[in-house]
Amino acid sequence: MNKHLFSRGILIFLLSLAIAAPLYAQVEDNPQTEQTQGESGGVLDGIFKAVGKAAQESMEEGIEEFIGNYEGRIGEVKLLERRGNEIVLEVEYEKVKRKDGVSVQGEVMRWSEPLDGFSSTISPVQGKKGTVTLRIGRDPQAANDEWGSAAEAVKSDQIHLYLVRKTNPDRPFGSLVYDFPKTWTDSSEIETPVQNMEEEADSEETIELAAGETTEESDTAGSGAAVIRPGTTLKALPTATVDKSAPSPASEAGGVNRRVSVAPEKVEIQHTVSEYNFFDQADMAQWKSNAGPLPFPGPDNDRRGFARTLKNGVICPNNKAVNLLQTHPQWKVGGWIQGRFPLMRLGRNVTFKATGALLKGAEASDGVVMSVFVLEQGKNARRVLRKHITNRAYTPLTADLSAWAGKPVNIVLRTSAGRTSARDWAVWVNPKLVKQ
Repeated sequence: MNKHLFSRGILIFLLSLAIAAPLYAQVEDNPQTEQTQGESGGVLDGIFKAVGKAAQESMEEGIEEFIGNYEGRIGEVKLLERRGNEIVLEVEYEKVKRKDGVSVQGEVMRWSEPLDGFSSTISPVQGKKGTVTLRIGRDPQAANDEWGSAAEAVKSDQIHLYLVRKTNPDRPFGSLVYDFPKTWTDSSEIETPVQNMEEEADSEETIELAAGETTEESDTAGSGAAVIRPGTTLKALPTATVDKSAPSPASEAGGVNRRVSVAPEKVEIQHTVSEYNFFDQADMAQWKSNAGPLPFPGPDNDRRGFARTLKNGVICPNNKAVNLLQTHPQWKVGGWIQGRFPLMRLGRNVTFKATGALLKGAEASDGVVMSVFVLEQGKNARRVLRKHITNRAYTPLTADLSAWAGKPVNIVLRTSAGRTSARDWAVWVNPKLVKQ
């Protein structure tokens, strides 16, 4: 702190001299003018010599400190360890112009925005190039999720790493974003990817039809996200850019940032999505009905409407099915429910596929309308699919999304009630994106 004050003091002093010297030199026109100017220049030169090289360097640092001239970037990142509530990374940094007060930090993201309730160690850099160990974990104090409900598990899809200096926490630099799908729990046990692999294998099953009926093609897309194991070098998203707008106050106690609050206003998505499993990613969507935001999964007696996943079920008229996303509209005439899935950039020739149905026992339902919308830039919603689903038969749902190839969009799944919402037990069976 004293060094910074000294630098700024020298800077102000020398700038004052630079302004005062010309004024001092502007004397009346007389034979002594040249001598006066020479003396004034000599005085200024003498002051600079007296200040010395160290003070000049301090002044230069003061200028850089004032304008925030810090540079550097994140290099190779390797996953060392993953637990239910924490990951440990080996992070390389390079081309750091100034190391004073500069550290490596990270945050957990979902839908390209940071999640509350996570902690990141503050790992100071030691030179222009080096390696630090960075821990990012779920804060045990975070007892509630974003809906105000008790948080048992939280899903994320990315992590964001960056350099930041202590004296200017609202101006991080060298930012990179990495795909890192993970379910966070309160467990400190080391994760075994076997369970995740089994879940992915299960997701490859499709609707099982009654004897004599044609079987739908199997779903080979899975969740679209491979399990990242320890020892894996993470791959940054190509040309990803992050704009920062809010400060990230770092707690000095224990060298841990207890709440990473630097929020990127915009993340430019450059990677493309050609395969996506809405069943696996249902808790990544923003769910709401006529009554407002809804929790996920929701209780099946919530009169506001609810969304949840069912691994197995029987659909009308009498067919077994797996991987069902149930979406019950609000219990009222004209009720509806919808899920808005995270922003994604679609690849070429992508198609939405699912089967629309009502669960067995929904004889009292007068049917529902199931719709799929494509949302560009948070607006310009276009409906690409609309089907009336009854308890008499299940209905194939298909929508060509090739018109949005290369564009960042949100996919919205919506279920609307008819004249009554009684027993509108609507399910999307194996909803997914596939490449044709």
